[in-house]
Amino acid sequence: MKFTTELPVRFGEIDQAGVVYYPRFFHYFHQAFEEWFRQALGVSYPDLVLNEGIGFPTVRIESEFLRPLRYGDRARVHIEVMDVGRASLTLRYELVRLPDEVLSARATIKTVAIKNATFSSVSIPDAWRERFEKFRSA
Repeated sequence: MKFTTELPVRFGEIDQAGVVYYPRFFHYFHQAFEEWFRQALGVSYPDLVLNEGIGFPTVRIESEFLRPLRYGDRARVHIEVMDVGRASLTLRYELVRLPDEVLSARATIKTVAIKNATFSSVSIPDAWRERFEKFRSA
């Protein structure tokens, strides 16, 4: 199962060439990640970080930029789980430009579960592992 959310392309995200500046795609992916927690996993990411003391910082990214986004477009971001390791979570993101449904960018992002107080890796709690597995790719 994939999680999907939509995000607007805002004026401040455009570069001198009139397209979304490429680091902004990483911001879109993270916004979708936070929405995944809030909408599909049952807790806001800030609650996880601040109240449960667990975070999932990125440790590896592979990305591909295929078609530009421009001011006024909307971006539909799909997330699916590729792997749930002992302490790691690997997600695949696809960003589709709307309204023409063109694949604009994709990325595979690996995160590691950490205890925020020490910034050391921890095993992913079983309750979270079960939630993540529902979004594993077939």
